[in-house]
Amino acid sequence: MSEVYRPAEGLEPNQTPENQTEKTPENQTEKTPENQTEKTPENQTEKKIRGRPFQPGNPGRPPGSKNQTTRLIEQLVGDEGEKLTRKVIDLALAGNVKCLEMCLDRLLPRRNGRPVDFSMPEVTCTHDIVAAMAAITSAVTDGSLTAEEAGELTRVFDSFIKVLETHDHAARLETLELQMRKRDET
Repeated sequence: MSEVYRPAEGLEPNQTPENQTEKTPENQTEKTPENQTEKTPENQTEKKIRGRPFQPGNPGRPPGSKNQTTRLIEQLVGDEGEKLTRKVIDLALAGNVKCLEMCLDRLLPRRNGRPVDFSMPEVTCTHDIVAAMAAITSAVTDGSLTAEEAGELTRVFDSFIKVLETHDHAARLETLELQMRKRDET
């Protein structure tokens, strides 16, 4: 590869830092680098492009592709994976706490939620939600539900209310449209 000589910023092409002349208003000229656009009224919004942009139509890296480091690590672990797994298990059995945590996290991962043993009144319309919210509040108060579980249940109710409202608005709209058609026919 042949390198192209480029003078340091602010230097003339044949000027070195040792023989640089001091810039004064008389000998100072406005020069712009080749890759930077001049600020004129027409292209005031243009910005300097960093790096090489993709060619038009180039989608970039395909989804699911892996970089070279990841592929090398997978290859190394793939060859020795069984031995490494056995070693981690042996260390966990010997009492290494970190290895034990690693094994248990893989065997018994944390559950994001758990089934809630909680009896709640049946909810079929928006009026039933008042009784359900009272049941949730009393369950939190007596300790059979945590605040997080109660929050999740109230989010379910919020979604239920939105569905009911949407259904109710659609039914009302259909009724109004039917009434308008009947009025227009008469």
